[in-house]
Amino acid sequence: MRPTSLDVIFEDIHWILLISGHVICMDSEGETAMIPSEIMHYSIRQNSSNQADVNTSLKLLGSPTQRIQDIPGAEESADHVVRLIAAVLRLRDVETKTMENKASQLLSPQLSSTIIWFLNQWSMSYLLPNETYYSDMSIALVTAFGQHTEGAMWTINYLLNTIEMNLIYNLDKGLIKESVNLLTSLVELREKGAYVLKCAGFWNLVNKHNRSEKGILQDSAQRGLLKAFVLAGAALDTSQEKNQYLTQILKPLQERFKNIICDEAFLRNFHHFQVRNEIINILESFIGVVQGSQVSTVNALFGFISPVLAECANLLFIYKNYQFLVSLILQLYCECARGMLCYLTPTESKRLYECCLATIQSYAKCNLGRINLEKTALEDSFSDLQLLMELLTNLLSKDFIDLSPAETNDTGSTVNHLTAGNVCLYGLSIVMPLMNIDLLKFPSLCLQYFKMITFVCEMYPEKICQQPIELFKSILMTLELGLTTFGQDVTTLCCDFIQNLGAHLYKNKQQGSPAHQALRPFLKLLMDLILSHQVNSEILPNTGLALYVLICCYQDDYNVLVQSLINSQTDQDVAQRLAKSFNDLTSNIVLNTGSHQHVRFRDNFDKFIVNVHGFLLVK
Repeated sequence: MRPTSLDVIFEDIHWILLISGHVICMDSEGETAMIPSEIMHYSIRQNSSNQADVNTSLKLLGSPTQRIQDIPGAEESADHVVRLIAAVLRLRDVETKTMENKASQLLSPQLSSTIIWFLNQWSMSYLLPNETYYSDMSIALVTAFGQHTEGAMWTINYLLNTIEMNLIYNLDKGLIKESVNLLTSLVELREKGAYVLKCAGFWNLVNKHNRSEKGILQDSAQRGLLKAFVLAGAALDTSQEKNQYLTQILKPLQERFKNIICDEAFLRNFHHFQVRNEIINILESFIGVVQGSQVSTVNALFGFISPVLAECANLLFIYKNYQFLVSLILQLYCECARGMLCYLTPTESKRLYECCLATIQSYAKCNLGRINLEKTALEDSFSDLQLLMELLTNLLSKDFIDLSPAETNDTGSTVNHLTAGNVCLYGLSIVMPLMNIDLLKFPSLCLQYFKMITFVCEMYPEKICQQPIELFKSILMTLELGLTTFGQDVTTLCCDFIQNLGAHLYKNKQQGSPAHQALRPFLKLLMDLILSHQVNSEILPNTGLALYVLICCYQDDYNVLVQSLINSQTDQDVAQRLAKSFNDLTSNIVLNTGSHQHVRFRDNFDKFIVNVHGFLLVK
């Protein structure tokens, strides 16, 4: 147990590091991380005025085991930015020695995590900076951390050794997470990854991972580690080098999976804690592999992952009562569809589609009838169904973002392949029976569901209309709930669905079809919602567009509804004003769903809302 005085010191250092990290680094999320111009100019001024000596700065940086007082001139002439980094490395060295002497109980896990966080923030901006992004560069910073310098290689190796020690010897989850994040940052950019691959520290990590039967880490940290390993492979120059590297990383993982599921005793022992943990570790690892895929490695990676995907439907059935494992399997598919699908060839895409469908069928087989019987399982069902919705939506994206190389068969013609739209709609037919009103009360699942059906309708309205009538009616039933129950984001999506479906029915002259008849009640529903002030003013434009399309589709019904509403008014003055407002709403407009006509209707609709809401009260 460490003294209380140490806790006070650790907390002070923790806050100093947090403040320092935010001072010397800019928030770069979604942008290229760069050295702040103020810090750069400060370092330049220090060097130009001879207040800093480059050689002394380098010696201070490369001597984390020495006290600053023991390095001649370090206190007087070291570059202040380099000195700050050297101080953090020196602090980290104290931690290393403490762990080596088996006194880690004296350390603060929070402070250790903060040190790694600081090094991560700093490395993104200062380590191997792209000099073309700067009009001026500090000679001290370039010499210490720039490209093609010994200082940069030394620093990267030091960071990798630090990461290795944290991953292998420390059990604190926060520290492990920050260490994996640091490793990922070092290999995320191809230019930095090329330097990392030259460092012995990186290969020490790889070799220790491959030699371990269960990997270096457990659970989600294993995911981040494999992501970093795969990202590093993208920095290799040739396809042959990349394939050899990925084989070195993934072949042991593939063999571990094969050995487990092919074991004759697997079906007897699958529920054992050790077996389940091994499966979890492997699934986490493959999720990380997919998250690390890039266009230059995706096809090679899919070759390793597809055999695992092919077994997942059966694996899900076996572990149907272990919700965490079910979620991991669905997460793996979601990541494949999100990060890999758009780059896969038609043949590879077809394999992924088939695996997805088999797994969705397996999930439906295991869960149909269970949701209503087991109310306590609602949260588990919510989590799984949300992943299924994400999977189907991600699959659908293939049909408008397809970056795959052209593929031909032996005769030279393009390979015919299953469309993502068909897969998504088939999956929807399996998922819909699992949905109920209780599940739609989960906000994130509800939003994901309406996003999915709106996305499908936007891209394939004709296929929505071709669905079995019971499935089509189920979708419209949820649409009616969405317009009235789940908030304005969902209402907006429902209006978009109605607009897309109605426009398709009108343009393709499907009057009298089952889909046309099923959509008819939404004209009255929307009019009632609008006139009774039940639609938020922020989403009135979306509602107006949906109403316009419905008026185009059901002009006779619209006239009847308007006349009925006018006749129901007991005050003749109100009735006359209402009649005039409805007349102005469609005046000078050809009801044909065209964009030019819609613009006119939108202007009329805005005036209509102001006028009608001013004098009409619908009970």
